[in-house]
Amino acid sequence: MTVSAIPLSVRRDGAQVAAALDSLHERLAELAGCKAPDPVDAESCPAPLLLELGRRLALSDPERQCLLFAAAAELCGTTAGLVARIGSGPPSVALAMRVCDGLDWQALRPDGALRRARLLAIGGEGRFTERPMWVEEPVLHFLSGVSQLAPALAALSLAIGPHEAPTDDATVAEIAARIDVRFSAPPVALACEDVGEAIGHAIEGLRRAGLGALVLPAARLPQIVDELDQLQNLWLRDSLLHGLGLVLVCDGATSPAQLMGWTGPVILAGLDAPPPLLGAHRISVQHDRGKRRAAWGAALGDAQAAHAGRLDELAARFRLSTPAIAALAAAHGRDEPARLWAAARDAARPRDMALIDRIEPVVTLDRVILPDDARRTLETIVSAARVHHRILDQWSGTAAGGRGLGIAALFSGESGTGKTMAAEAVARALGLDLYRVEVSAIVSKYIGETEKNLRRIFAAAEAGGGVLLFDEADAIFGKRSEVRDAVDRYANMEVGYLLQLMEGFAGLAILTTNLRDALDEAFTRRLRFILQFPMPGIDERRRIWERAFPPGLDAAALDCARLARLPLSGGIIRNIALGAAFRAAAQGSGDALTMDHVLDAAREEYLKLGRPVAEIEARCWS
Repeated sequence: MTVSAIPLSVRRDGAQVAAALDSLHERLAELAGCKAPDPVDAESCPAPLLLELGRRLALSDPERQCLLFAAAAELCGTTAGLVARIGSGPPSVALAMRVCDGLDWQALRPDGALRRARLLAIGGEGRFTERPMWVEEPVLHFLSGVSQLAPALAALSLAIGPHEAPTDDATVAEIAARIDVRFSAPPVALACEDVGEAIGHAIEGLRRAGLGALVLPAARLPQIVDELDQLQNLWLRDSLLHGLGLVLVCDGATSPAQLMGWTGPVILAGLDAPPPLLGAHRISVQHDRGKRRAAWGAALGDAQAAHAGRLDELAARFRLSTPAIAALAAAHGRDEPARLWAAARDAARPRDMALIDRIEPVVTLDRVILPDDARRTLETIVSAARVHHRILDQWSGTAAGGRGLGIAALFSGESGTGKTMAAEAVARALGLDLYRVEVSAIVSKYIGETEKNLRRIFAAAEAGGGVLLFDEADAIFGKRSEVRDAVDRYANMEVGYLLQLMEGFAGLAILTTNLRDALDEAFTRRLRFILQFPMPGIDERRRIWERAFPPGLDAAALDCARLARLPLSGGIIRNIALGAAFRAAAQGSGDALTMDHVLDAAREEYLKLGRPVAEIEARCWS
């Protein structure tokens, strides 16, 4: 892989290099017992770039002399001839110490700058002072005009084409100002709603700072410490030779160990909260709804009139980059609005799905059987979510600072009363995905891991614009307890952190629970809607029975009014309906269901629940 990075800003001070070489030649001639050669021509002196490399690595004067000496022994015929008169083969460590003022073995340690950056190599046999010393081959190629990235780095890098998406000028300027070519500088952590946009801003910031960019996904980095250390040393050298900055693309699974040890101009793209040990400077890429709305309008052109009713909601709901918006507009701009909406929803789905299950909603609101008051509340939730972007625009600049403007709803009631089904119907009505949280995967015994998991979940939900569902929410939203030991203290900290995330979440979150009283009161205050799902009455049960069977089954022989006498929840009714269908199919009845099929399935369900089967006979045949 040939590198076409922006070159280093080098002062080609040939006279300075020539003077240093003349001094080295005098010492070598004295050791060789011969006459000193003629002065070096400043116009043709080798390796002026080595001066700049020395400045960037903060090399001491002896280290600079040593690097120049080793390079000249390879590239300068005069130097090579004098070294050959003193001994055979490449210069030794002892010879370098004799001709370079102040150079000692400490400067040539494996963890010293020269060897850590893979500029200088020392043979591995014999006494240390007798070992041969030479400049690494890629450095010689570079000094000869051939710029080639190390194969190990090239194999891991991402091929990034020209960045055409617009960038925020203020953000780019801040990134460029924070870029420090010194190799003791802390990294820059670039947080952005879209990783692709973060990469684009990082590349543009490095370009403005006079550097090229190498983009590495953190997921591709080796996990073995020694392999990672070797890769970091290669990066240190190649960044010096080619004038590169590193863009490490992070995700929620990136471990702090993979981010430690990288030196030089490094940008962590997509890492919202960098580990404190890195000392990183955090910069947020500002890409608000107004910019997304403008991008939609520009991309759709004269087709935007057909989508005018939903452009504001598209921009608010789905956090897409400008190139993604342009691609969607080109592919679906002439389609009906529902097609464009579905394509935008699919494009915005988060990459990080480790802790959530995506449910594609199929249940419609008309299939959720509730009392009239509860149904009106459910419809109000849907209406509020549809106009939510307007509230955000109007209230985001108030004293609340835009926090607490999300929609959080609690669905409480006994098991099987339709809470999860209602959440699915809400997502279907809004045309959104439903992201169900795996609560068991969130909670970790390791300190800090639970908070990290929660942050990943909320970030994924915001990026994808979906409905976030915490099923059995009392398992994680439970009441804080009196602090008696460290376990209680950390458990309370987790609940407090969850409160902060809920406060800042700008989307729709639905919590379901069978135990409303088990929830912390602080969560209750932050709930926009609380919807109680009662056990269905006889009228609701009749409607549930009527809709429990798919259209393909013949249920004409069923007496739903009689079946409705059984005091069952909707979930149990659906279990019985499925059991009846199995029985009809097994008995060769085809698609025709009978009351016997249903009542046999009901008896089995009653036995499973530990309820008296006689209740079926008393209620259905009396």
